[in-house]
Amino acid sequence: MNPTLLLQNLSDPSQTELLLVLLLALAALVVAWGLHWLTGRFRRRALQRLHLETEDAGFGTAASVQRLGIDWMARGVRLGIWLVLFIFVINLLPQEKDRFLSVRDKLLARLQQVDQFLVNHAIPAVLIAVVTIFLMRFAAALIKTIFELFEQRVAGVNAAASRRRAKTLSAITRGVVQAVIFLIGTMVLLQQVGISITPILASAGIVGIAVGFGAQSLVKDIFAGFLILLEEQYDVGDAVKIGETAGTVEHLTLRVTRIRALDGALTTIPNGSIVTVSNLSRDWSRAVLDVEVDYGEDVDRAMHIMLETAQLLRHEKPEEITDDPVMYGVDKIIGSNLVLRLGMMTAPTKQAEIARELRRRIKLAFDRAGIKASPGPQQLILSTPQRDPTSGQEKL
Repeated sequence: MNPTLLLQNLSDPSQTELLLVLLLALAALVVAWGLHWLTGRFRRRALQRLHLETEDAGFGTAASVQRLGIDWMARGVRLGIWLVLFIFVINLLPQEKDRFLSVRDKLLARLQQVDQFLVNHAIPAVLIAVVTIFLMRFAAALIKTIFELFEQRVAGVNAAASRRRAKTLSAITRGVVQAVIFLIGTMVLLQQVGISITPILASAGIVGIAVGFGAQSLVKDIFAGFLILLEEQYDVGDAVKIGETAGTVEHLTLRVTRIRALDGALTTIPNGSIVTVSNLSRDWSRAVLDVEVDYGEDVDRAMHIMLETAQLLRHEKPEEITDDPVMYGVDKIIGSNLVLRLGMMTAPTKQAEIARELRRRIKLAFDRAGIKASPGPQQLILSTPQRDPTSGQEKL
């Protein structure tokens, strides 16, 4: 190369500026590469210090989370280094600098628009959403606490039933309150982002009227179920009689009541169709026995044996028989039979079991005492008399 020509090229200001730009760009590239290498070195040292250099840690563990955080931090630093290098090189070139500045101005204008949108719409919308979620959770927790405190004060013998009722009512109330809060929050949020809610409210009103006409029975069932739970008419496990259906309440919801009969039949009754309910297991029950004895037996003796047998059963099962038996006396006189009635209070749903056991014991006691029960129905057989052909007399 001719030294004279090289000196002439260097004396040109444009060529000198281009050479300076290239040197600065090369120096910036070397610095960026060095920083990139140092970032990787610091990453490896950080992993070694925390004993995370291996990838044996399972996904989701604390070690894997720390390793992932360090990796992404190193990647972010490296990306920032090369982004700064790019901006630096662009600013070194005069023509590209002007283009870069125009692009930067456009980006700043867009950022200003985004900033105005965030300040005027997005941030208030996020705040409304956060406040709505907070109010929903706060209302749910408050309602749950109120029901728990109330049931702790009133819960007595039927603590399990009270807990079931409180849980059901609490869930229903929480659902309704949360739905109302969510609906109000959604309407406010739509208004904030510039969406008119008037057509939505009009459409919701029309749809609500249509659904209301089509689901009158459903609303009636749900309202009746809510009153059943609120008034404690019956609970799951109670022996009830609803209309012609008698059995044990197996499942209870706001819409239906399912009753399991003694023969195993499961009857589903809509709550809205329930008019009267006979609860056979609320607080206490009573076993009533009607025992028939022969008219010729000693009434006082038979009554004494029955009462003594019942008292003995009472001492054997004090938890199931809650009070002393009561002998009501002769209840009916039917032909040659005397009907003796005895009653005793029992725990809920225990009256049938106690009555069966007491009948068995009274029968054995009557057998030992020689007391006869009422005879069965007597049949009178009449035959037509026949005439003797030899004597001409009638014979049976």
